[in-house]
Amino acid sequence: MKRIFYGLLTVSSFLLIGCGASVMSIQVPQTKRPIDVSSYQLPKVGVAKVSSSLIPGSVIGGHFDGLARVKQQHYYAQGFVGAEWESQYKKIIAEELSNAGYSTSIPSSLFDSDESFNARFLIGGTITKSVLQSFGSFAGNYTEDLVEIDWEVFDKESRKTVYKSKTSGYMKIDGVSIEVTPFAFRTCIRNFLADANLVATLKSTTSAPTVAVTTAAEVSFYESNERLDKSTNKIEAAARAVFAIRTEEGHGSGFIINPKGYALTNYHVVEGRNFFDAIFIDGKTIRVNVVKTDPSKDLALLKLTGEDYPFLALAEVQKLVLGQEVYAIGTPLTLGLSHTVSKGVVSGIRKLEKFTLVQTDASVNPGNSGGPLITADGKVAGIVSLKLAQSGIEGLGFAISPEEAVKTFQLVRMEKE
Repeated sequence: MKRIFYGLLTVSSFLLIGCGASVMSIQVPQTKRPIDVSSYQLPKVGVAKVSSSLIPGSVIGGHFDGLARVKQQHYYAQGFVGAEWESQYKKIIAEELSNAGYSTSIPSSLFDSDESFNARFLIGGTITKSVLQSFGSFAGNYTEDLVEIDWEVFDKESRKTVYKSKTSGYMKIDGVSIEVTPFAFRTCIRNFLADANLVATLKSTTSAPTVAVTTAAEVSFYESNERLDKSTNKIEAAARAVFAIRTEEGHGSGFIINPKGYALTNYHVVEGRNFFDAIFIDGKTIRVNVVKTDPSKDLALLKLTGEDYPFLALAEVQKLVLGQEVYAIGTPLTLGLSHTVSKGVVSGIRKLEKFTLVQTDASVNPGNSGGPLITADGKVAGIVSLKLAQSGIEGLGFAISPEEAVKTFQLVRMEKE
């Protein structure tokens, strides 16, 4: 018996007491059919977290045996949801979302992948009650569990919880088995997805505007940054204004150009998106709206929520000289390598039909796209855009001149903050 239930999220230990404690009365809730939302074209919904608010060590039920149904063991609350159980519950939620017609990602147990970061809405649940009872061969030979969960829906765009609800779920299965609780959990999420008010909230929230609106006069850039100029380590200080971008298609980089949170990146990094999350060097995640784009120039203007950001001044390309040291800051290959710094020189200034490009031998790789190429004094010499990757070719990276972004988005020049 101990081996069967030891891994259950709401059970941590048992006590053989041999007393005549009575069976807990359970009021069985109705199991409802989730509302089919496949025709509503709602944004993607992901799964955030499943937690427990049960008091550790509190009695949540027990095991009964004999014709008199004598309680043989107590079941105690563990007070938290272990990683293995949370993974199972998150997969159940994603499966039920998919079955109800929501756009979602079902985590893969094989590769432990979960793409909920791409979703606009996140669902989270807190287990607030569990009544777990098992009955031996002479007491009925079955297991039952009643679970109550507080649900929350978080809108990543508004950064607010937009809906809360509580549902109950019940399951009864033959024999003494650990499998009863996941079944009860599944009925909980089904009852939650059967809530018409939930669907109405998601529909109404989705209809709100999602893209920040601005005019050219609002967007400025700076020729200098006094705070960065005073820093003893200008490259480290500059990295604080750089962020990683994570999307469904992969990842890239971007950087802030003024204290109000306006930023630049490549169009191909954010193509097809209205918003996403920016990940900074300290791990902080900030919501970003795509304000304007120019696919022909491979440029995008962004706006981060909030103000008072560290920022990077823009260099003038005509003041760059061959052999001048430059540094690429970005997220090559994987998000685990975010804010990687590589050093090189200005190898050339190339004029193309639509671009002025800064050529460099600084190491740039997939994921560096949209990040800054900065000078030794911390000014942006270019927006990393591409690298020639052919057999036998090394050290050929290119960055779009910041002046291209100034002209494209009609940015207003400011001498200092």
